[in-house]
Amino acid sequence: MGERLKKITLQEIADQLAISKFAVSRALAGKDGVSEETRTRVTAKALELGYLRAVDVAATRPAIHIIFNDHDPVNSELWMQMQNGIQREAAESGYQVQIHWTAEATSVENIARVSAGVVLVGQHDTATLQVLKAAGKPVVRLGWVLPLEEVDQVTGADHEAGNAIGQYLLERGHRRIGFVHGSRVLRGRMERLFGLREALINQDGASVIEIQFGGDGFAGAFLDLKIEGDMPTALFCAHDALGVHVVSELHRMGLRVPEDISVVGYGDFAAATQISPPLTTVRLPGGDMGIAAFRLLLDRMHGTRYRLPPQRVMLVPKLVERASVKTLTD
Repeated sequence: MGERLKKITLQEIADQLAISKFAVSRALAGKDGVSEETRTRVTAKALELGYLRAVDVAATRPAIHIIFNDHDPVNSELWMQMQNGIQREAAESGYQVQIHWTAEATSVENIARVSAGVVLVGQHDTATLQVLKAAGKPVVRLGWVLPLEEVDQVTGADHEAGNAIGQYLLERGHRRIGFVHGSRVLRGRMERLFGLREALINQDGASVIEIQFGGDGFAGAFLDLKIEGDMPTALFCAHDALGVHVVSELHRMGLRVPEDISVVGYGDFAAATQISPPLTTVRLPGGDMGIAAFRLLLDRMHGTRYRLPPQRVMLVPKLVERASVKTLTD
């Protein structure tokens, strides 16, 4: 394979992928006896670790690299939808796709060196962003970016969705609406809160109660509201996993959903239909977001027209009405 960039062994690659050294060797040599999926994983890890150089893979199809920072159980279903969208679109355009889970700047540098373009999914630190900028390769981010960050971005219309949920609940007679979340760090969730507030700001007698919980969990924060007599009639949860947890906790406290209190989620993931009652929520077009990210990346790689400044592409979610919201009567 020629001179290596780092003293990485086949065994180290095998250990990281939890497969045999024999499988790694055959995959890199292009021999049979390993699945195409294993061959792709081995090649991606070898590139990430610096075992392969650009000249080692020059004869293969150009590759798009998707880099995840860390495993996130809350967003795993959305991220898989995005990945599938990118892979479908890339296959039709003659590109292969390689997947990486890393926050190491050195690994990102190795990936960028051989990549035709990079899609960053989720949060990434400044070291990763600086490495990619220095590499000069096209980058699209799936997820929130820093203010005025000079990079293309594809995301859902979080603010607009929050506003839509506010209007939906107002139309059903709700005037005291709680927004349930655990952290103010994530921009998308805060945008949902801001949109919700915007919907209620000119409605007489309407208010948003921010229910931000810490170590005591949702139940502790909610019981504090109950003691203070500051009870909402509906709860908008920052994501579906939290919505499922909230419904479970409300049931445990003896409250019925939606008879005693209504609950709305965000995302429309599988769990939203696996509880009773099924959750009213907002469906994020994860697969389409992946497609949009690839198309934007493709345009950056091959566009011959005047190059526009970095773009913010927002795809519109869809309200999915199920059985967790009650219409109040006067």
